[in-house]
Amino acid sequence: MILKFDNDKDAMISPECFVKKIDNMPETVIAFFEIKLFDRFLEMFKTEIIGETGVACKRHPVYKVTYKNQQFAVMQAGVGAPYCVGIFEEVIAMGAKNILLFGSCGSLINLKHTSLIIPTSAIRDEGTSYHYAENSDEIELQPKFVKRLVEFCKSNNIEFSVGKTWTTDAFYRETKNKVAERISQGCICVEMECSAMTALAKFRGVNFSQFFYVTDSLAKEKYDVGILNNKSQFSGEEKVLSIAFDCALNLFD
Repeated sequence: MILKFDNDKDAMISPECFVKKIDNMPETVIAFFEIKLFDRFLEMFKTEIIGETGVACKRHPVYKVTYKNQQFAVMQAGVGAPYCVGIFEEVIAMGAKNILLFGSCGSLINLKHTSLIIPTSAIRDEGTSYHYAENSDEIELQPKFVKRLVEFCKSNNIEFSVGKTWTTDAFYRETKNKVAERISQGCICVEMECSAMTALAKFRGVNFSQFFYVTDSLAKEKYDVGILNNKSQFSGEEKVLSIAFDCALNLFD
């Protein structure tokens, strides 16, 4: 069976073939996808490049920053499950123990654009996670970090929703039938990395947490592209970054 899971951690190719452990690597990595957010991050923080990962088409510097007297590693994530997991395999090999990932999603229920979503579990409609976890329809995120994200948002009066996400490999194959099925399964949003990143974290024994902000919507009969195709409509970069950094201060043990 092609989806038969092999639990052997000693693979033919390892991340250590390409990267080395970084001395004094911050234990917590904050990562996000959107280039406009990343440009704003570089404007807001004094950074030091401590490493690099990536693929043939793009390199991803790993930055070290200090925020409220705590050091973090910060980087831009790769879009899509195989890309995202591949570079985080290398970041874990560098010494990362905690990963906070955030990025955009499409809503499957009526939610305002830029509103926050905290996922509790993810439908595994992608291929990468099946190389890291036993075959199943969905995978649960680590409950204690879901709880802490919820508590953080409540204590800071941040509007948010909690629910199941649909992780897909095929952006242009989100058909009406699939959307209806995912909604019936309890999904409130759709994205491309969460289930695979959750499986990676469990397989490698690291802590992982994620939140999304809504950019587009599949909640109605006709697709609403929202701000996905025009990020200039999104002016909340500094707010989203502040949420991520403030949350990361006390999220992990």
